[in-house]
This record gives sequence, C-alpha cells and structure tokens, in this order.
Amino acid sequence: MPKAPIVRRKRAHDVADEIEKLIDSGEFAVGDRLPTEKDLMQRFGVGRPAVREALFFLEQQGMVEIINGARARVIPPSAAHLVQQFTRLSKRLSSGPEGQQRGEQARLVLESGQCWLAATVASDDDVKRLKTALDANVAAVGDRVEFIRTDVAFHYEIAAITGNPIFTTIHEAVVDWLVDQRTTTYHMPDADALSVRDHTAIYEAIAARDPARAFHEMASHIQLIGQLYRESKRLSSEILRAVTHDVAQRFEREKAARWATSFGRDKGGE
Repeated sequence: MPKAPIVRRKRAHDVADEIEKLIDSGEFAVGDRLPTEKDLMQRFGVGRPAVREALFFLEQQGMVEIINGARARVIPPSAAHLVQQFTRLSKRLSSGPEGQQRGEQARLVLESGQCWLAATVASDDDVKRLKTALDANVAAVGDRVEFIRTDVAFHYEIAAITGNPIFTTIHEAVVDWLVDQRTTTYHMPDADALSVRDHTAIYEAIAARDPARAFHEMASHIQLIGQLYRESKRLSSEILRAVTHDVAQRFEREKAARWATSFGRDKGGE
C-alpha cells in the first residue's frame, strides 16, 4: 500500500476556528473589534505569524475586515461573498467525473421544489414578471446569446418569486454551469423550441397556483435538458473521432499516392 504524506494542520487554522467560535457564540458581535494581535497571541498561546494568518483566513471567509493600523472588525455576512464561495465550490464539485450528474440531481430537487413554492406564494405581480421573462425567452428563439440569457433569467425569476434569498444566491452561484449546459444543448435541432414549450408549461402551472403540476413540469424540463446535454456531448465526441479517423485515412491514401508517383516510381516499375 503506497504511503501518503500526513499534512500537519497549521496552528493558524486552529486559531481561526477558535475565533470563529467566539464570533458564532456572540462574544464578538457584528461591528465589534477583535482583541489586539498581542492579546490574541496570549489568549491562544501562539506567535504573531499564526495570529496574522488566522485573521487572513477569516477575512477570506468574509467574517472579518482587516484595515492597516486598526484591529480586525467583525462584519456581517455578505451575499456577494457567499455567492463567490458557493460558485467556487459548485465548480469544484461539478468538475469531477460525476459532476454533471450530481449537478442535475441537485437542480432536479432544488428547482422543482422552488416551482412548488412559487406556485404556492406567487402574487399577481409575480406572475406578470414571470410572463415577461417567458415572453423575452420566446422572442429570443434563433438568437443564441439572447436565448441563453433569457433562459437563465426565466429560472432566476422563479427563484425570486419564492422570496427566499438562499434560492437566488444558489442560482447566481451556478449561473456559469447553467450557461455551459444551455450553450451545449442549444445547438441540437429544436432544443430551443422544446425549452420554450417546457417554460410555457411551467409558467402556466405557477400562474394557475398548481404546486404539484409546477413541480412536475420543472422536473420533466430539467431531466429533458440533462439528457439532451449528455447526448450532445456523446455525439460531439463520436463525430469528432470519426472525422479525425476519416481525415487521417484520407491523408494516408494521398501520401501513398504521392510516394507511388515520386522519383519516377511509376516509370517502368522502378
């Protein structure tokens, strides 16, 4: 069995964890200044480099603000920071061999549930905004860039209708993944028409305040787009491989023909 090196955890990570616990417990509230570096060194029994690195970790996590010449200050959670962090996480999770499947499974549960909730809580104004988003998507058929933009915007509007900022934050975090999926499937014949058909059915279910139907329509839509995406990837790979082999074989034949007629080889069997 191959040996794996054991990576020792830095003291700075331990210090950062302890400070985070103090923030979560309320000992240091939003807006409070943390103790000085010297006080933190004494409290945790570490050197100045470990304290400074710990504060840097917390700054990267969006928990504290560090200004030169002043003690670090606890700051409130930032939606922009959360989106950034979740975006990085979603990209890492979706980049693996099963990443696409996991992404589709997450969307299947999350967005279908959003549709259920949207159909339950949607106001008349919400329905009007969703219809506007749908109309924009329908009008964009034939324009790849605009169609993809309005497609993603339609899904965002559903998340917004729920009134839950967690849903809109997650949507913003996976936009790049959605755009990639839509860009791939858009090139398949009639894929845009099928997407518009599904979006229309989803809108009608939400407008009718029919949660079960809205859930079903979104689940069906996500499953269809997922299958189109996989088929598009598979066909693209097969077609490119076939073209590569065809070009290589044709080149070999042409090369053989050139060699056969070069240096007088076609004269007298020489």
